Amino acid sequence: MVAEHNAGELLISEGKSLGIGGMTRYKIRVTRSKLRDKSLEKLHLRVKNNESPLMRPVYLTGPYSFYVDVRPINYDEDKKFESKDPVQFKEDLRPSETFKADLFLNETSLLQGTEDVYCFTVDVLCQLAVVAFPTISYSLRVGSTRRACKGKKARPLHESPGVTFEEWDSNTLWALPPKFKDRPAHLVIITHGIFSNVGCDMLYMKDKIEEVANGVEDLINPNVVVRGCMDNMGKSGHGVHYLGKRVGEYVIRTIEQLKKEGVKVDKVSFVGHSLGGPTQTMAVHYITMKRPDIFDETKGGARPVNFITLASPFLGVIGDFPLYLSIPLDMGALGLTGRDLNLKYTPLTSKDGLYIGSEKNFPRLILEILIQPPIRATFERFVHRTLYANIVHDGIVPIRTAALMYLDWKSLAKVKRIKEKGSDEPMAQLKSSEESTADIPSSAGTPVSVPDDLGGSRERLGGGKTPTGEIPGDDLNIKDTAKWVMPQALLHVRKNKKFQRGQVVENEDSSDGRGGGKFSAPTEASTVLSALSTLTAPVPTQEYIKNPKLRRDAIIHDHMYDPDHLPPEHYAHRPTLKKLVYPNESVNRIQERIARAWQETMTWRKVLVKIQPDSHNNIVVRRRFVNLFGNVAVKHMAEEHFGAGASAKYAEF
Repeated sequence: MVAEHNAGELLISEGKSLGIGGMTRYKIRVTRSKLRDKSLEKLHLRVKNNESPLMRPVYLTGPYSFYVDVRPINYDEDKKFESKDPVQFKEDLRPSETFKADLFLNETSLLQGTEDVYCFTVDVLCQLAVVAFPTISYSLRVGSTRRACKGKKARPLHESPGVTFEEWDSNTLWALPPKFKDRPAHLVIITHGIFSNVGCDMLYMKDKIEEVANGVEDLINPNVVVRGCMDNMGKSGHGVHYLGKRVGEYVIRTIEQLKKEGVKVDKVSFVGHSLGGPTQTMAVHYITMKRPDIFDETKGGARPVNFITLASPFLGVIGDFPLYLSIPLDMGALGLTGRDLNLKYTPLTSKDGLYIGSEKNFPRLILEILIQPPIRATFERFVHRTLYANIVHDGIVPIRTAALMYLDWKSLAKVKRIKEKGSDEPMAQLKSSEESTADIPSSAGTPVSVPDDLGGSRERLGGGKTPTGEIPGDDLNIKDTAKWVMPQALLHVRKNKKFQRGQVVENEDSSDGRGGGKFSAPTEASTVLSALSTLTAPVPTQEYIKNPKLRRDAIIHDHMYDPDHLPPEHYAHRPTLKKLVYPNESVNRIQERIARAWQETMTWRKVLVKIQPDSHNNIVVRRRFVNLFGNVAVKHMAEEHFGAGASAKYAEF
């Protein structure tokens, strides 16, 4: 029975506990004509973290907090939100704190085609990140007044006159069926990074992929099924082999389960963030070793379609992390994962699913093993291989390792020089990919058309039309800005050489000089500051959230890189003296081998994004409003790989 109060009415009351990766999504539907008080213009929401305030400073096993947001049905982050009402969210609901919000019954929440039905979505996400055993509890109430939301202990959720609801937890949301159960499905596997989880941290990306794919016309609809392995939450330090093997086993189980439900998987894609990139690589490696029929279309298997990474350390992190961080990683600060990323071999660990034949024929380091033949053939069969990398503000996975070393650095430097000179005409043509995907000047040479790789026009490196945005600068701090505009002669030679070795071969037909010029190394972000920015990064303003035109985040580089763009090997025939003198010689040689193994026989699409801090988490929009700066990357990824253009191509398979 509904609780009656002199000052209002309690309409919904809920008490729940969530663990790592746990979340609850409520969809509240209000019919004004059925409410007892039909004059109400808004309802009141109250969410309280029920944990003791003594748990606030505990981060080793926490944090013991929630993220909460409220969205009226007509809010769309990609469209201007025409309302004076604030977009309401709480980025860190700490123990014993309360979040209060208003559910306005107006045009922003009015269900289209009705006169008095108003809908809202409320997400409550658990912020536990490190270990799997704790749980934290919260209470949620909706009332006709704020006073009605206070009072006794929460009781089970129920419906009241005029108020109905639907409720999903993370397991339910991550097990939604395909749009068409009688058609073959395109399975999309999303893999999380270190100290992360699928249920909460990858939720926005899942929602965006489903939104884009389900919006494609029925005739060519890709019929996606989005899934993520939740077996690795709280196990980030167990090593790339352990994590990837579990994801591989999960993929096999998922395909078999869908088959039992009458859904045949005929296409499969992988999307990984940060450590999720190497993890999903190991998963593909494991599946190919244990169940090669999964990727064999002639045996009823699925066609590998998209292999996508966002800010993933393909080459490890040892060349980009300072010594005071590299040494703890060697000593096991992040367990086996830290050693894997620091390119260190750890004996006496499981080798299940790693080798064909004798392991003596393979390298010892896991990041190098994963791309060796014959497994490389599986990666070559993916229709699209796309990587996204942050060009600034990411000291956790810097651009060099996220972009597989080889880039057209001179082209990026050219954009920087154009901005420094303040040339209006060239900069007018340097648009973000959201504005145009054509008629943009190439980095070198004349435009040359290439096959339509992702359902839209794309050009090859050194002779193509590339969506390009403004180079980072205005939002950098003084130190970073000074580095960016500093004359070439003042830059550290060693730093320059590290990037110069990754300069791709320029187009021989370039005669206009647009791809040449002096080399300029990119700004490198601080690893420590990038880690701290997770806690200290600014929250987007209401204007930013409501109006996409005010957002300055951009795709600044989007190129197809072919194997023939690779420069000659730098470390292939080095004199013995240099091998002894230079301390990083062996590490650089290993990283070069890994980078070349990924690119010698495969074409990659490399997308560089400029996102405000904290860019490493923003690039996947870890929290819908807190990390909305990265929407440009997630939207681009979803539309280019699962939108109408890409779906039309997939329909021809």
